[in-house]
Amino acid sequence: MMASRGNQFLRVLLICVAIFRSVTSNINDGSFDGSNFNKFDAPDQFSHDQFSESYNTPLHPIENRFWRSPENLGEVSGVAVEPTGNLVIFHRGDRTWNYDTFDENAEYQEKYKGPIRENTVLKVDSKIGNIICGWGNQTFYLPHGIHVDPFGNIWLTDIALHQVFKYSASGIPQMILGQRFEPGNDINHFCQPTSVAVLSSGDIVIADGYCNNRIILFDKRGNPKYAIGENWITLRVPHALTILPNEQVCIADREDLRIVCLDVTFSGLKQNPPSYLPYSIHHPQFGRIFGIASYHGFIYAVNGMTFKNIQIRGFTIDHINRNVIEFWNPESSAFTMPHAIAVCPYGRALYVSEIGPNKVWKFDLVIKSNNTDVKQLVLHKDGK
Repeated sequence: MMASRGNQFLRVLLICVAIFRSVTSNINDGSFDGSNFNKFDAPDQFSHDQFSESYNTPLHPIENRFWRSPENLGEVSGVAVEPTGNLVIFHRGDRTWNYDTFDENAEYQEKYKGPIRENTVLKVDSKIGNIICGWGNQTFYLPHGIHVDPFGNIWLTDIALHQVFKYSASGIPQMILGQRFEPGNDINHFCQPTSVAVLSSGDIVIADGYCNNRIILFDKRGNPKYAIGENWITLRVPHALTILPNEQVCIADREDLRIVCLDVTFSGLKQNPPSYLPYSIHHPQFGRIFGIASYHGFIYAVNGMTFKNIQIRGFTIDHINRNVIEFWNPESSAFTMPHAIAVCPYGRALYVSEIGPNKVWKFDLVIKSNNTDVKQLVLHKDGK
């Protein structure tokens, strides 16, 4: 009986793969090279009812002039927000990434420097920007991504170590995935992993990132389940991840100048159409999307340096209609090199980190009413 069910599942899965290839082989976006784009983009057959639970009013980011970014930071590669509302920063201290940092095999060339001596993970007060505490000294070599899961655990990626780390909120190590200083492309190795996101089930989604251009799913204990690579979807530098209310994972597909969303667990196998069919969100002004975050089903993204005619800025995106509904920027000065973005779990604030200026911006998230910005009137007992 078990074998029969397994065979039935395999037949359904193979049929779905064939449908993918049949449906998507005719998709063509004239502004992109068809060999690299939309290989597994789903047709426009998703109904609004399918996503009704996540659809709400978008919030408008406005620069908070009273908040001050901590000073004397290295390259701020990642930002995340704790369940309490406090910001967590992941920065590179005295390290930078240049053409000599890795060889042609993605092996780190500066191990002789030893780990970064200063605290690389900093908890920052959400009201004024003061550093509350820090940890992670003498541990990391070249930080990249940071994610705080709903339980307050902190997930980090180090592209020099080719590893992913889980820490408690207080900085106690819980799990390490990948092999130290060993780049690879099998299920037990990463090659410059960029980002982590944790589903409500506890499954761990990892963007494996600069070399392998794939997504890997692990169970909550860190056991690998499967990799989603070019057999399912073509990615070029999956740089950041965010999870929508319907548990779809959206990917900042940086070098393909787009956002890709899909159900990485394939839990929609029995749905018609299956909910895990990937779809892309494009916009002529996207350029290279570096960071994405989401709140109540709306995606907030920042791009980086791309072409002369592409402005560096933030985007608010309706993933249901797959369009940009707002552009936004700081008011006091322009973005220079945004790298990561995070949204407070209560929808009160949004943070953008930059490499180069090595700073973090805070934006208040407000409701727009009759073309007037109105502060959100949601108060929390911690005032954050």
